[in-house]
Amino acid sequence: MSTAAARALVVDDERMNREVIVANLRVAGFETVTAEDGLQAWEILDAHPGAFDVILLDRRMPRMDGMELLRKLKDDQRLDHVPVIMQTAYAETEDVTAGIKAGAYYYLAKPLDRRLLLSVTEAAIADHQRRQRLLDDLDKRTTAMLLLESGTFRFRTLDEGHTLAVALARSCPQARHLVAGLSELFTNAVEHGNLGIGYAEKALLLENRRWRQEVEARLDTPEGRARMVEVQVTRQPESVTFVISDQGNGFDWRGFGQISPERAFAPHGRGIALARTLAFDHLHYNERGNQVTATIHIAAGSDGEDRAACSVAPSLLAATAPPASEEMQLARAMQMELLPQPKVLDDLLRRSGLRVSAHFETSSSLGGDLWGVQVIDPYRTGLWVADFSGHGLVAALNVFRLHALIAQCTPVADMPAAFLAEISRRLAELLPVGQYATMTYGVVDQSRGRFRYAAAAMPPPLLRHADGTVEKGDGAGLPLGLSPRATYAERDLPLSSGGLLFLSSDGLADNPDHDGVKLGNAGIKALIEQARSESLADAVLAPFLARVARPLRDDLTAVCCRLP
Repeated sequence: MSTAAARALVVDDERMNREVIVANLRVAGFETVTAEDGLQAWEILDAHPGAFDVILLDRRMPRMDGMELLRKLKDDQRLDHVPVIMQTAYAETEDVTAGIKAGAYYYLAKPLDRRLLLSVTEAAIADHQRRQRLLDDLDKRTTAMLLLESGTFRFRTLDEGHTLAVALARSCPQARHLVAGLSELFTNAVEHGNLGIGYAEKALLLENRRWRQEVEARLDTPEGRARMVEVQVTRQPESVTFVISDQGNGFDWRGFGQISPERAFAPHGRGIALARTLAFDHLHYNERGNQVTATIHIAAGSDGEDRAACSVAPSLLAATAPPASEEMQLARAMQMELLPQPKVLDDLLRRSGLRVSAHFETSSSLGGDLWGVQVIDPYRTGLWVADFSGHGLVAALNVFRLHALIAQCTPVADMPAAFLAEISRRLAELLPVGQYATMTYGVVDQSRGRFRYAAAAMPPPLLRHADGTVEKGDGAGLPLGLSPRATYAERDLPLSSGGLLFLSSDGLADNPDHDGVKLGNAGIKALIEQARSESLADAVLAPFLARVARPLRDDLTAVCCRLP
């Protein structure tokens, strides 16, 4: 974990303790602020509620002790999410239990051990950041998954589990709690189940900062590539049940249903307890430990909290599609969930001045199209369009895989050729023979006035200049996933104010109209030439969309980027 930007508030009434903690944290790359007691800490936090990633809190202090400050934090919506590490010389079971119940899930015993100080602090921040990413992704999803009545899903990696947790949580009440609980159970199924990483082994990996590397290494073995986690979801009128099964040898889950005082001082081992506490009304493992059943109540829960039902009535859910098409309908809804949401595009417009729009229309069967946007910095924005071979559930599953891989490859997001090469390498290890993807990935660089891109067997990008002329790029390149050693060429298109950049999948060229006539690349170029410079995707495609035959034979994706 990178701690370069992490900031810790150290609260302790003893100067020597504060200095020891601060010295160790700063050597590890943390920024630190100190407070001499709970009252001073509260004044700092109240004035700067978003300034800290973690709070290291002494339990016994004058004026306002640690427990009183902890209760104030958990009662304040601005601060209740910040992880608290309670440091205490009193490791009595009652004290630790009281702290856990009040919301302090991490503990350090005095005198402090440097290695534990760093591993527990880093674990608390990593857990917090992961939950914040889940919530951020949850906010960007639409409500298409509200149509979910039942379904079976499979995933292999932690990132794929993250994507599925967000999508499933969005279909249920209390989504912000549920997404954290599902993510914890999915992570356990991968690391403890399929990969066989035990409690003691994980402690050593965290201490040596090698946990993520070990997970990736085991996922890359033949056994790791073959094992999957299966999730069965069933919605009843008053409950939703998740059955999560892994293909590992199982583990001893007993004793992990609560955060015990004995493990409160360890950097991990809280996942199942937090899932039970935060998300689920019932949680039960089978005897072997490789399957867990978790249930939430849609009606009022046993704690009196009103868990209102989703806005889609059960009768509508049942009538949405006949049983034979349930999987298709569900996969299509999930495919739509992966597309950029309006909030993301609004943020992009505010930061860069770009205007990005798209027309995405699915075919009569499941296809493999996907597009996306990622902000690299205030002057550079990544745009991409991808298309998987084939149709049906296999193509949809590959789309989910690609979405997870793209998130993993963001370190090379500013290098299009390297980005495609890395995607191709990873897909080559995952896809069966005969499956592949085509893709255009490029960076709109406003500081240099260029679109720097690489392509893998896609329709050429088109750039309409402010004077109405259209410049065609080059979409040639080896499809992704055919070779782990594929390389790609980087190409440039010059950008200018008022220009319109256009990317599309081959569905735009290949879907015929009612007379059987296809638009083709020449027809796409003509549409761009006729478009007004301020036009966005639907306006550019309006003449074609009015006459194309439906249902489409292939997914149709077109992305327009208007330059300020």
